[in-house]
Amino acid sequence: MPGEDRKKTDAAARRPLGLYLGGGAFVLVLAAVVAGSLSRPDPLSFVPTPVAPRPAADRFVVDTVTVDARDGSEWVYFDFDKRSAVEGPLAGWDLALNRYHIIVNGGPGYPGAGGAIAIPEPWPAVTEAPASGYATTEGALDEGPATPGLERWYRYGFFSHLLEPKDETYVIRTAEGRYAKLRILSYYCPQATPGCVTLVYGYRGDGTRALHADEP
Repeated sequence: MPGEDRKKTDAAARRPLGLYLGGGAFVLVLAAVVAGSLSRPDPLSFVPTPVAPRPAADRFVVDTVTVDARDGSEWVYFDFDKRSAVEGPLAGWDLALNRYHIIVNGGPGYPGAGGAIAIPEPWPAVTEAPASGYATTEGALDEGPATPGLERWYRYGFFSHLLEPKDETYVIRTAEGRYAKLRILSYYCPQATPGCVTLVYGYRGDGTRALHADEP
């Protein structure tokens, strides 16, 4: 019948229109993804800090260090007491870094008493190390170890394709049972080369849990 034929014709005409609209939306999404990739911002980047161990301090000290962990075939070690990267695990260490992996010197198979806690608070708000609740490292160095709470310190930028530090403060119990707090500022060397982990930390070398400057 003519009325039914007209309905069929209208329905057939609408189907391609729906396809065109859906295809157009997909193209717009794809264009946004490509544009975001092409407009990737330059990440905050730092030159690696030379290995230069310093004398231990028994007061609260604050410093910034960039650890060169670009070589994924080996771990790089950092010692809060020496305030520097150190030449291998036999020299004593508190953190080990390999690209974006960061672990503490503590847990089954490790000689230290290290541990870590992620605290979703800004740096100034963290003034005392917790008495308990520290995660230790799981797995041997040659088996892909991880320290829960510290391992996922970053977010992956979908458009920028960069690792972006989370807004967290990490309290570290060192290998000797002392305390530090740290923030991760960046994962990049100059020219946006990944693997330079920049940390700002405050370290209390006297063994107390106070994580703030000493009273004058």
